[in-house]
Amino acid sequence: NYCVVVHPSSTVVCARNIILSSFITEYHVMSSSLIGVRDHVTTNDNVELVVESFGSTAPSATVVLLIHGWSGSRRSFKANAAAIAALSPNVRVVTYDQRFHGDSAKPEWGHHVARLAADLHAVLTTLNLADVTAVGTSLGCAVLWSYVELFGQERLGQLVFVDQAPLQNRVPDWELGSKGCYDTVSYAGLVRALNAGMKQFANGNVLACATLPLSADLLAVLEEDTLKCSADDLAALMYDHTAQDWRRILPRITIPVLNVAGAQSAIFPPEGVHVVGDLCVDGVNVTFERSNHWLYMEEPEKFNAMLLKFATDGERPSNGARL
Repeated sequence: NYCVVVHPSSTVVCARNIILSSFITEYHVMSSSLIGVRDHVTTNDNVELVVESFGSTAPSATVVLLIHGWSGSRRSFKANAAAIAALSPNVRVVTYDQRFHGDSAKPEWGHHVARLAADLHAVLTTLNLADVTAVGTSLGCAVLWSYVELFGQERLGQLVFVDQAPLQNRVPDWELGSKGCYDTVSYAGLVRALNAGMKQFANGNVLACATLPLSADLLAVLEEDTLKCSADDLAALMYDHTAQDWRRILPRITIPVLNVAGAQSAIFPPEGVHVVGDLCVDGVNVTFERSNHWLYMEEPEKFNAMLLKFATDGERPSNGARL
């Protein structure tokens, strides 16, 4: 909203109209990036996924694909998707709800990371996206790793991983996994928390995953979309996710990788997250000093600027940078 006061002098009126016209043109160009265009993709097992795009529709646009984590949705990127698109006129940002999440379908089957990776393939091919900078957050990282295992680096140009260890469970040669779900006993505790009530679980999730304050609007979205999930679906998906060991797959990733950890993460130790960057052929590790697991929500301006530089110019912070 804006208010214009016009002086009675025709000369001033003319000058101010020119300025106002220029302002309105620039405003509408920026606004077009902020309005998401909603679509859907149907997978090969006939499951409908909701997709939303922001920014440029030009074939030459740089494409950034944001993949949310467990119990989230495309709206988890409320502080990122439109904002990144608005920063550059030649960037397209695509988000989607994974199955069992948000507004996408919730079938009775498919509670496997590999199935979510096949869904990602459907999104990329249906929308004909190529040379994509794909960003996985938490579970979204595992979806990308599974995608590489199944489809190689097809349609991918660069990868960003946000706060996910290559294995959540603890095993004899690995103690750097999840702090909260790492064996059968802790998994059973997670299931009890889900079954105790999704609203209570949503509130606890915020306390665990965010150290810095989030906006009231974003908190409302996170709760609303967590409540769209079912406890049974989330439990079944986590059962598969937490046991997957991606350490042998990561060295097969040869495209540039930006791997980001939250120093304050209550979900993973940063040392475990850094192993991801170390195992990728061209990986760079970066740590957000003040942030938790949801670092892209907690410090969106810093995250968005870093991601945009990587997507458009291939520029990454130095390996081991602490921001």
